[in-house]
Amino acid sequence: MKVLILGYGDVGRTAARILTSRGVDTVVVDKEAHEPEGNVEFTMADVTSESFWENIDLSDFDAAIVALPEDTHAIFGILTLRKLKEDLKIYVRCNETENAEKMYIAGANYVVVLPMVTAEMILSEVFGESIRRKMGFENIEIAVYEVKKGSKIIGKALKELESREVMVIAAECNGEIITDLDYRIKEGCRIAVAGKIDKLLELEAELSIQNKKD
Repeated sequence: MKVLILGYGDVGRTAARILTSRGVDTVVVDKEAHEPEGNVEFTMADVTSESFWENIDLSDFDAAIVALPEDTHAIFGILTLRKLKEDLKIYVRCNETENAEKMYIAGANYVVVLPMVTAEMILSEVFGESIRRKMGFENIEIAVYEVKKGSKIIGKALKELESREVMVIAAECNGEIITDLDYRIKEGCRIAVAGKIDKLLELEAELSIQNKKD
């Protein structure tokens, strides 16, 4: 098996590392110079350039992973890959949820929507072990809060929480992963947020205050 990876950022690098560890022939293309890990064959080229596609030979490749930082460039890459080789398996990184359908229409076999995957991974890990688990990264922590009956944030949009200087990652409500920050918070929702510990403590204190009418 031979796989082509377009883009050598975090996603492309991780994919290449896993593939080569399993003995898969892996070719990576990126416009920046890199020192590839393992047995990766690296080519420095701009995949948005027509000259690159005029010279590439896909006859030996079984699959391609499109891991570009811009969705518009990824869609162009999908279209060109599909045109050059109809039976190529194409797997794509998608940065914006609304672009996933465009990528399938362009010819992708499987699209990984990063916001959804990130939210699901974080929430499944956090909820599986405790209601609040901290993860340190540059003094940023992740906390998960359950919205209790009578909480003053019920009915507010998720994005309103970000005025407390925290970032809403996602919420889980009635078994559904919510990433739309316009979503109105309901009792029983569990919300994953990231921020400085002092801001998380302030938010936690506020969440414990019930509406006066209750």
